[in-house]
Amino acid sequence: MDTHTYPLFLSPALPSDLINFIIQHCTSPTTLIICSDRAEFLSALTQDTATNPNNPITLHPNPPKTPHHPPVPKPHHPLLTSPIHTLAVARHIRTVFIPTVSHLRAFLSIFPTAAATGNKIPPPPPPTTTTTTTTTTTRKTPLLLVFNFLSLHRHTSEWSVQGLSSTAAALVEAGRRGGLRVVVAEQSGAGRCGGGLQALLGERVPVLSGGARRAAGLELRLQGPEGSGWARRTADVGRVLGRWFRFRDGEWGEVMGKRGS
Repeated sequence: MDTHTYPLFLSPALPSDLINFIIQHCTSPTTLIICSDRAEFLSALTQDTATNPNNPITLHPNPPKTPHHPPVPKPHHPLLTSPIHTLAVARHIRTVFIPTVSHLRAFLSIFPTAAATGNKIPPPPPPTTTTTTTTTTTRKTPLLLVFNFLSLHRHTSEWSVQGLSSTAAALVEAGRRGGLRVVVAEQSGAGRCGGGLQALLGERVPVLSGGARRAAGLELRLQGPEGSGWARRTADVGRVLGRWFRFRDGEWGEVMGKRGS
């Protein structure tokens, strides 16, 4: 697997960062897997756009309310200022909401090949021929993009080296089969640490999944203090996922432009 297609695990992002990233840097037949139900994600996105307008315009701290200086309206999030463009792009991005680890593995097991994926998702209309547009579209890459991969496993019996490894292997294989680059990111503030990429990768997970851990615990009790210690062993998330992913504390607007990393 070369450096242009190696799976990436990116730094956490807000829901609006995710949508902007897709609009700016993804192309058909990208598939977006959101690891939550639709209502939960839309609620997070709505709250995000309301509390983080992300508008570059600098507002006067105390604008005078005079005829010459009318009150400055509250800035709108960029996603809300170009809804037609957003909808046009969204039509050509396959979006799936996945509520559980079992559902995710089942979906990945039947993920279509590159030819089948291209047939199901129509390509977007050709862009206007301008210098700026041509430069931008050459950077777009079809992805298998997963949002909240770790959060889906956390607080379940699959929050373990075994569980994460099984799903990661299925994800990377699905991307290879579909001819898509695999990219994974968590929502900002997710997880026990609530920090950045290094905090997520530093979380400890048990080696064994819930069922195997219970069985190992029973064996440990039967064998006494000198028995097997597998039920107690843990590992860093980064060590577990490092077998499949390269980690990048990237800037969302630039990440796919630096394709050689």
